[in-house]
Amino acid sequence: TFDKLTTSNGPNGPRMLTMLALGAASEKDKIKTFDAGSTFLTTTEPLTGVYDKLEIAVERDDLNGDVDEIELVPHMYKGGKEQNLPVLVNFVFSMKMEADLWRLSEVRLGARLPLEDPSFLKAMEENQARQNEQSVMWSMRGVINGEKSFQAVQGNFACTFSELTGGSNAPNPKRRYIFDTQLANGKRDGYNFTIADCDASHYHVFAEPALPGSGQRAFCADESGTLRASADGKAATCLTNGTVVEDAAASAGTSGRVEAKLNTSSQTPAAGQRVRVSQGIAQGLLVSKVQPTYPPEARNARIQGTVVLHAVISKAGDVESLELVSGHPMLAPAAIEAVKQWKYRPYLLNGNAVEVDTQITVNFTLSGQ
Repeated sequence: TFDKLTTSNGPNGPRMLTMLALGAASEKDKIKTFDAGSTFLTTTEPLTGVYDKLEIAVERDDLNGDVDEIELVPHMYKGGKEQNLPVLVNFVFSMKMEADLWRLSEVRLGARLPLEDPSFLKAMEENQARQNEQSVMWSMRGVINGEKSFQAVQGNFACTFSELTGGSNAPNPKRRYIFDTQLANGKRDGYNFTIADCDASHYHVFAEPALPGSGQRAFCADESGTLRASADGKAATCLTNGTVVEDAAASAGTSGRVEAKLNTSSQTPAAGQRVRVSQGIAQGLLVSKVQPTYPPEARNARIQGTVVLHAVISKAGDVESLELVSGHPMLAPAAIEAVKQWKYRPYLLNGNAVEVDTQITVNFTLSGQ
């Protein structure tokens, strides 16, 4: 039944359990299981890709007649320290003895919020603050790139978010320079966004926490493309004394890398040669495409949109590196996870395969819902 329920968008929840079991059997150097003791499973490559280690512990193992219930609780580690999760989850597996075999009959998922535990609440706040800051940095990158594209087309910078998102006062309402439409009203993830000091050749964009004293940083950028942050959460401080968190090259999606120039003196590409191609050309080279799994939390929140990635494709046609250019933080991880599995035909220059630098766009739509 679970095999039949698996869709082209990727495996469903129950199928993921089967994949984890298969992984435990085939990736013994990364996943270890234990038949006895308080630890059930450990892995050095958790599915989230955020933590260094995942450990699943056995909280209880209750045998009652021919029914056995085992409760498992995940623990995440980073840098050797256990990390506080926003919700404490547990899995209860119920098994029945049939013909001398234990057969899984039911899986229950529980979530616990210890609201009277100050340390848990503080950890929740800190975790949310980190997520908000990461989301805001992605949004700021999108604005920086959007302003650059807007200037290239219009000859000046956009002084309102409505112009960038294709609003009513945009030069061309059908064209969007940033795809995060939530920024049209200047609010996103507990931050207020503003564009100021704007004219044909200059602009400042700010992202300031909507709640003063929240402990979150403020962010700012200008036409140079450099992203700065201030620990006191104030936009004015960011502008005058902000710390650089991302330079202009990284904001443009190149992470400071210098692309190799074409060797015009020879018909053979230089060693390490990389050429930039359009999305259309890259699309024509695509031979194997894995569809992204729509994140359930994004689907439930009715979030849709476009994720734009900067990609480097190897001579063999494998996706060598991916960097987020723009896109909703709930959608971006799913897009990255899918695209890194794509396969391309080698791009030939003068008959020789070369690395390719391009952009990839992944669309998430809630069509028919």
